[in-house]
Amino acid sequence: MRNAANAVGRIDGRTELARIPEGVRASVGWRAGEYDARRLRSQRDVIRDVMVSAADSDTWLTLGELRAITRYGEASISAQLRHLRKAENGGYEIVKRHRVGASPERPGADGRGEGVWEYRIMRGGRSAVAADAVAG
Repeated sequence: MRNAANAVGRIDGRTELARIPEGVRASVGWRAGEYDARRLRSQRDVIRDVMVSAADSDTWLTLGELRAITRYGEASISAQLRHLRKAENGGYEIVKRHRVGASPERPGADGRGEGVWEYRIMRGGRSAVAADAVAG
């Protein structure tokens, strides 16, 4: 059953990670002996760093791909993306769009959630321009 679902656009965790540029995957890594502050970053900081790295690589990420990279739950990732939009958390512009040709892992029984969304953080978006206008 899972293989049939994969054939219509859904990809497993290994394939998800293989598709993502190495620089994006490396943004969550840490090495033994590395300063603890980096290793003990907040969930929001980790997600922000991954999203910024993905934007630098011109890569859009789904919640499933973010889950595969960070090992955080999709609901937590979604909440952190909302928090990143707030001025006190950087005021980032988070853009989302449907991923063409992908189907959700668990479509809703009521027919909602039939698409897969992918996300991207925009550097220098509306929020950054507004902050510069206030500062200047």
